[in-house]
Amino acid sequence: MDDTINNLGTTNIFTQPPVIYFKTTKVVCPECQTKLKVHYTDTRKIYSLHVGEFKAHWTFMYCPDCNTVYSAEEFGKIAPLYSNVGYDVLEFTGRLIFQKHHTLKETMSALENRNIHISTSEVAYLARKFIIYLSILHQESGLKLKMQIQRNGGYILHIDGTSEGASPHLISAIDEVSNFVLANVKVPSESKEQVVPFLKEIKERYGNPLAISSDMGRAFLSAISEVFPDNPHYICHFHFLRDTGKDLLEKEYSIIRNKLKKYGIAPQLRYRLRYYFSDKTDDINVVQINEIIETAKHLPVGEKDSRIIKQLCHVLLLWALDGKNHGNGFGFPFDRPHGEFYKRLCLLFQKLKSFQEKYSVDKSMSKIITKITDDLMPLVNDIECKEAFQKLTEKEKVFDKLRQALSIALPATTDGLNDNGEDVEINTIESKVKDFKEWALLEEYYHKNNDYQKMINQIDKYWDKLFSDPIIISSSDGDSFVQPQRTNNILEQFFRGIRRAHRRTTGNNSMCKKLQSMFADTPLIKNLDNPDYMKVILNGANSLEEKFAEIDYKKVIVKMNDARKVESKIPNKIKKFIRKDDTMKKLLYLIAN
Repeated sequence: MDDTINNLGTTNIFTQPPVIYFKTTKVVCPECQTKLKVHYTDTRKIYSLHVGEFKAHWTFMYCPDCNTVYSAEEFGKIAPLYSNVGYDVLEFTGRLIFQKHHTLKETMSALENRNIHISTSEVAYLARKFIIYLSILHQESGLKLKMQIQRNGGYILHIDGTSEGASPHLISAIDEVSNFVLANVKVPSESKEQVVPFLKEIKERYGNPLAISSDMGRAFLSAISEVFPDNPHYICHFHFLRDTGKDLLEKEYSIIRNKLKKYGIAPQLRYRLRYYFSDKTDDINVVQINEIIETAKHLPVGEKDSRIIKQLCHVLLLWALDGKNHGNGFGFPFDRPHGEFYKRLCLLFQKLKSFQEKYSVDKSMSKIITKITDDLMPLVNDIECKEAFQKLTEKEKVFDKLRQALSIALPATTDGLNDNGEDVEINTIESKVKDFKEWALLEEYYHKNNDYQKMINQIDKYWDKLFSDPIIISSSDGDSFVQPQRTNNILEQFFRGIRRAHRRTTGNNSMCKKLQSMFADTPLIKNLDNPDYMKVILNGANSLEEKFAEIDYKKVIVKMNDARKVESKIPNKIKKFIRKDDTMKKLLYLIAN
């Protein structure tokens, strides 16, 4: 049989699907040594990567004495029971969609090139089925994975979750040492009651971790303390900084943000760009402007210089509007684009106002400057906004000083959300944060503003979870010291990868429906890029298709049925009922009476 398949060099050499015969290699019954007889035959269409479409002629033999029926052993290695798609097609489809991020149509086209003609809905079904097989294989390899983790000296557990809108929460756990995705679960809400069973399952399957790393979510903090009370627990320095910064800066920052929205500055300036400058940046002579900046002591104000003056005003408007894009990709509170935008608008107003007094030769140019300054005047003269910006500027200096102390998400870095922090020993960072605390306590404004006191209290509250001694890992290679990652980036990057893949395959930025419909164990796909993981789960086999063939198909059916039971999903008939306003009004009226 194997030779027959291997000798077929291409999937397109047959004008008609070939017929391949399958029969058990047994001649006599292994139990009673009676010669086997033909029980019945069956013909089924099968899709395989090697052949494309072919007809499998299946002969079932039976023992006339004990009535035992024997199927063809080789056929069970090619396709699952009750399926006409081979394991190799299943693996090929799953890898294309989840690893190479092909769309359903791209995958269908790739299959058609191999003479496998199936619909996009069946491609989607195969992709989901691939995850189910991978999930079962991961579960059945649990003991071997545990042994591999023990050989590594143990595991450092990173746990985090993601959700969007009304979607369920997808929670994943990754080992920092081996980089294995250990487990996943979908829960209606991120609460202690939902997280505790998940952690207990991890503990039962892999034992106690060397340490745990998480964000500052209450559900994770309380669940970890219950399930792993004696294990070191660290919180992500980035999440700590982000939450601390939000508490410190949000009040003033939101005032500025709301004021900018209230006065509609950005749309008005964009209108001025279109009306007065036609949005034509080609008219800007960058070389000439650079020359003026480098050589001139003051701007030219003659009538003949009105062209260059207009270009300068154009550049200043673009510079002010670009303040909305200011930042290094960290998001608030690390990036404060609205604060930077407001600061640039104030500078623009001051400089144009000053220039307007000196430059009155060209009336048309003077009119443009007047219009722009009139647009900015309400915002610049807003006392509340001005006071908020002064306080924000003061708080930013304090917050950025804390960033420097923790050596992470620094203002000058360009790594954005992928920043893992500076390569600094934890003792040095701890010492720097102590110095920061002493400095802050001595500053005058600390005693005048409760926000600074809350910041110090936050640092004290999480001190033990922020700073820890390196962990000793004892493996076959000897003892080594490992300092757990200071961030939960291992999972943050992981979830961002899922989002990018979703955008690539659907063109949709929203993950809400995806998180509702996807199987919880979809993140196990990440493990397929890990050679150590593949070596464990393949256990001597050459490919996933060989391991999939060993899985009991009944387990697949049970798993698929369980996976369809999404707690947050409302049945369609009930959804239609509750969305009828008149019906619900009558129901509410009946209850009220």
